[in-house]
Amino acid sequence: MASGTLTPDAHAPPVPALAERVGWLRLLGAFRRNTLEAFPRACLDEPAVTIPLPGGGRMVLLSTPAGARHVLLSATDDFVRLPAGRRVIGPIAGRGLVLADGEAWRHQRKVLAPAFTPRTLPLMLRFVARIAEESCRRLSADPGVPVDLRSEMQRVALDIATTSMFSLETGALGAEIRALVSGYLDRLGRPTVADFLLPPGWPTPSSPRRALFRRRWLAIVRAVLEARRGQGATGAPRDLFDLLVEAHGDAPGGLLADEVGTLIVAGHETTASTLFWACTLLAREPALQDALGAEAAGLDLSEAGAAASLPNLRLAKAVAQETLRLYPPVYVIARRAARTSIVEGAEIPAGSIVMIPTWVLHRNPRWWDRPEAFRPGRFLDGPEPDRFVYLPFGAGPRICIGAQLALSEATLVLARLMRDVRLSLDGDRPVLPVATTTVRPDHVPRFRLERRNG
Repeated sequence: MASGTLTPDAHAPPVPALAERVGWLRLLGAFRRNTLEAFPRACLDEPAVTIPLPGGGRMVLLSTPAGARHVLLSATDDFVRLPAGRRVIGPIAGRGLVLADGEAWRHQRKVLAPAFTPRTLPLMLRFVARIAEESCRRLSADPGVPVDLRSEMQRVALDIATTSMFSLETGALGAEIRALVSGYLDRLGRPTVADFLLPPGWPTPSSPRRALFRRRWLAIVRAVLEARRGQGATGAPRDLFDLLVEAHGDAPGGLLADEVGTLIVAGHETTASTLFWACTLLAREPALQDALGAEAAGLDLSEAGAAASLPNLRLAKAVAQETLRLYPPVYVIARRAARTSIVEGAEIPAGSIVMIPTWVLHRNPRWWDRPEAFRPGRFLDGPEPDRFVYLPFGAGPRICIGAQLALSEATLVLARLMRDVRLSLDGDRPVLPVATTTVRPDHVPRFRLERRNG
C-alpha cells in the first residue's frame, strides 16, 4: 500500500487502545459501552482469535483479507445474520433490505438496484449540490459563532437522502427524524449481553422500549410516505419511491415503510458520520484544507455542473476515502456460523459468533503504511487497496447498495464546504470515537468557521 505523500507530517487522531486480553463477558459488555475498547491486540498478528463463550460456544474474530473473503464472498450461505443484529437494528429496519435473507433479500435488492446504478448518479448529485449550497449559506449566517457541525452534517445527509431518493423535503419532520434516530443509536441501539446470549425470539430487558420506539418510528415513516403520495404519480418512475411502490405497493406487513425507513437511516447515518469525522480530521490540517479549497475553486459545483466536476475532485475523494478507513461506518461485521467449517486454520463450530473487525483491518500495519495517521495521499499515489482489506461498506453480495452514492455525496459536500470556509475546533478536548451501533463521537465538539476571501 502506498504511503501517501500529500501530508508527510499528518497527525494520528486519538483512538482507544486495543485490549491486551479479552474474555467473553468483557467483550460482550463492551458492545454497550464502546466496542473499540474490546478488540484484542492479538487481531493484529493472528488470523483468527477464538474466545470461549458460556455453554461451550465460541466467538471467532477473523482479521485477515482471506478470512473476510471467505465469510463475505466464498461461503456466504455458511454465515448468517446474528439474532443480536436483528434485535438491535430490527426496530428501525423491520423487514427492509439490511435484514432480509434468502429469496426476500434477492428480490428486494433487485428492486432497489436500478436506483443506484452509475447512470442515476448525475441526477442524485443535482440534489446533493443544492443541499450543500444551502448548508454553506446557513453556516455563513453567523460568522465567528461556534458551530455544531455534527448536527449540521446530519441535517445535510437527511436532506440529501429524502430529496435524492424520494423527491421530498421533510421540513418539520426532518428535525424529528434526526432526533429519534440519534436518540435510538445512542441508547437503545447499543447491543447488550442479553442480545447476544438469549435465543432468537426471547425478549430482552430492552425489548419493551425498542417496541415503543418501533411504533414511533413507523408513525414518522408513514407520515413521510403520505407526504410523498400527496405529490401524486407522474407516469414513469421518477425516483426510488416510485420503484418501491411498483414493487411492493401496500404489501402486508408494512414492507414499503420498512424499506423507506431503512434507506433514510442508512443514507443519513453513513453520510453524516463521514462528513463529521472528515471535518474533525481536517480541523487539524489547515494546509490540506487550503489544498481542498484550491481544488474546488476552479470547478463548477452547482446543480448543473456537479456531476461533470466530480471526477476532478480527486483530493476531496481521497479525504473521504481516508476518513472511511479511519472511521468506517461498518466497523465490525458479525455473522453466525450456520454449519461447522475451518477458516484461517480455526475450527468454527455451527452456532459460533463470527466477527470481522473492520476497524482492526483498517489499522493493521501489515496492510497499511502508518495506519494510525490521517494520510489521504495513500489513495492518490498508490494502487487501490485490496477490497477485503478496505471494507468501509462491507464486501461481497451484501455490500452496501448505496456505497458509490455515499462516497460521491461526501466528496462533493466536502469540496463545496472547503471552497467557502476554513474550519478549526473550538477548544483542545480530543474527540474520541465510540462504537456501538455506529462510530460516533464521545462528545459533540464545536467548530469555528472562517470564510475564505473575506
